[in-house]
Amino acid sequence: MIISSFTDPLSFTTRPRDQTIEEGDKVTFYCKATGNPAPKIMWHKDGKTVDTGDTLSFTVNRNQSGRYWCSAENGLDVKLNASALLDVQCKF
Repeated sequence: MIISSFTDPLSFTTRPRDQTIEEGDKVTFYCKATGNPAPKIMWHKDGKTVDTGDTLSFTVNRNQSGRYWCSAENGLDVKLNASALLDVQCKF
């Protein structure tokens, strides 16, 4: 049996983008990465993990404005980060 030690470098294929949205609407951020081993995507805000997976989607309220971070890790001491700013506008 041959065991391969082949790895691909970790890299983003999609990064989250800044968004401005009205309070009560739904926002969706996208973040995808490739590599071998396959990376795990985690979402963070204010130093806390808020979700995992390629997409982060939720209905917004005013206090959710801020910077959201996407991190990709593949277990090989390699970590990539990308961020997007969410600006929630009051609905009149």
